[in-house]
Amino acid sequence: MVSLPCMKRILAVDVRNNNVKVTSAAVVPFVDNQSTTVNPTFQTKMSRANRLLNLLLSCIALLMGFFLLLPLGLSGVSAQTNEKQKRNSGWYGNIPKVPGDEKFSRIFVHEATLYHESGEEVALWGVNFQSAMSWEKHRFLKTNLFKPFDLNKWKRMVDDSFDEIQKMGCDVIRIHLCPGDFADAAGNLVETDWLEMLDYTLVECHRRGIYINLALLNHLKSNEKIVPATFLGEDDKKHKWELLAVPHLQKVSENFFRQLVNRPNPLDNNRPYKHNPAWIIAEYMNEPFFPKTSEDAQKSPDGYAAYQTWLSVKGLSDSQENWENFKYEIILSSITRFNELLLEEQVPAVPCWNLFWSMGPKHEGWSSYDAAGDSDIPLVSFSTYPGQSDSQNSKSKYLGETNYLPYLKKSYEDPMWQGWLMQDRFKKHKARIAYEFEAWHNQTGYIYPAMAKYFRTVGTQVATMWTYNLSGCGTTYGKNASHNLSLVTTPRKAAGFLVAKEVFKRTPRYTPIKTTTEEEDLFGKAAYSFSKNLSVYADENLFVHSGDIDAEFINIPATPKEIIGYGSSPFVRYGGHGIYFLKAHFDEGEYAYAWSLEILPHAQFAEDTNYKDIKAKLPVVMDYSTHYMFELRYPGMGNEYRIYRVDRRSCEVVSQRGNSLQFVAKPGHYIIINEEAAPNGLLQKLQDANIPSLFKDNIN
Repeated sequence: MVSLPCMKRILAVDVRNNNVKVTSAAVVPFVDNQSTTVNPTFQTKMSRANRLLNLLLSCIALLMGFFLLLPLGLSGVSAQTNEKQKRNSGWYGNIPKVPGDEKFSRIFVHEATLYHESGEEVALWGVNFQSAMSWEKHRFLKTNLFKPFDLNKWKRMVDDSFDEIQKMGCDVIRIHLCPGDFADAAGNLVETDWLEMLDYTLVECHRRGIYINLALLNHLKSNEKIVPATFLGEDDKKHKWELLAVPHLQKVSENFFRQLVNRPNPLDNNRPYKHNPAWIIAEYMNEPFFPKTSEDAQKSPDGYAAYQTWLSVKGLSDSQENWENFKYEIILSSITRFNELLLEEQVPAVPCWNLFWSMGPKHEGWSSYDAAGDSDIPLVSFSTYPGQSDSQNSKSKYLGETNYLPYLKKSYEDPMWQGWLMQDRFKKHKARIAYEFEAWHNQTGYIYPAMAKYFRTVGTQVATMWTYNLSGCGTTYGKNASHNLSLVTTPRKAAGFLVAKEVFKRTPRYTPIKTTTEEEDLFGKAAYSFSKNLSVYADENLFVHSGDIDAEFINIPATPKEIIGYGSSPFVRYGGHGIYFLKAHFDEGEYAYAWSLEILPHAQFAEDTNYKDIKAKLPVVMDYSTHYMFELRYPGMGNEYRIYRVDRRSCEVVSQRGNSLQFVAKPGHYIIINEEAAPNGLLQKLQDANIPSLFKDNIN
């Protein structure tokens, strides 16, 4: 049976006790009441209404040409049962549970909202994390970091990287899968180091309680022929669209999907990938762009042949309008087949369709957006990159001196940017995630919190920055790098990322886009400022800041139980160049008169340092030994507290200055304790506790 792209399935649901049940369904012609405002270049394009009418009129031709359409893959566009289309909570049946599954709650979509099966709205903050992609190794080869390549060392680096992103508050990662790393020309999985790393990463996420979005198809150049014959290799990046349009490549992709979701993970007692509850989102393809014109498509012979067949079946001739309609139908049928495949394989992960970056409609046209809007896909993704266009036009590569708050406002308001997210066809019918985000060539402390608020303004529920620098690699990326985030080597930006996490988690969706001024915003318990290069989150339990801050910038809590900071604040005076973590200890709910302190190494971009006598070989200068004064200014805390420096071998008393909690500190781990008031044995307990592995080879 062929379902018609010009029809829309309308479902009625009953919601009781957080369960979604489909009670009725009807298939009706779909008309979007915003169709006349979707595309500002309406006069030069066929409207969506006309496109749908054209498709309706061609239904007879479609049915008459049914057997000709089979090679185009349109036979996969078939109606689904009501229950399957809605993907109710638990629709996939009983999946055997294993220890560790309790850390997770599977997700589903109801009324354009992602929910955990517990009934709680999803709000996940994280990074793209490329532990299982050869491209990640390749981009650091020039530094000789991975020559020769040692898989066990790579795994240890990945472990340290997981430690870092968890300290930064990440509870989700996004992984690009490149078939060239572990699949042959037929889409069969091939055992390689990178497939083993995917096995490993899925297991680590399960162990650590981190959710996963898998972008199933992508290509990023690595200059390695890992699998000699593959269906998406290093020369095929511009031909990704053919995987959607060419019949035999559709089958190859679908074979790859089926093998992947059912792969018995040898590191997880052969449990299939699809049963790992950490995996919650299945994104068909990263940025499924098409050639802009049919002339451009001629560079891809197989895809162009599919287009010519489509024209022949419909009795049409080549034109830009028909090229756009071809794209629309191919994308819509691809989405439908993907939906069906995941349903057939009973994959609990929510299917997602990628809708590009800011100004995507300008660069890619509206076909993808129209197809996604008309489809039954429950989730769409987008990316936001303030500064991406400026980086191509600016004389200076560093863009931290540009205020990007107006950029975010423009993104919200203009449909040609990302205002399309607020159209009814998306706002009312599609949940949404930010598959990537980053401020290009920008190391400021305000930009991530501003982006986090913007994401919530447009209803985003999952956001993953592109892309985290794996541990030990960040020193190779300078101040002007387009994508650069590391807990260790970009401490101010990392502190801003931690503020942003709180903003994202605590800001209601569809909060108004307005800001306090054009350069600053103070809302709830958070604030950020372009002019001050600063952001902060403050409540009675947590105080996080990305630069020097005084009590006038935001309401300061009396005694927060945890401080994460870069620079000085009313609670801490510190002049070092690393982020620090200060946390109070509690015993059976009562304050235990003890604090743990971790100071990360000093990190400065070489161009900003005073090390004039040092010819830095790398763009980041790391310093593990310089001492700076650290003063803790907490009410009621004085010289009755003793300070210990802790390393792997000892716990030594640190001298204090005067009657205050002031001492000379270098990067490392400290315990601050009132031994007379603290519970017996607490000092030894803290000393014996797991000292974080970060930088353990350098801080002692």
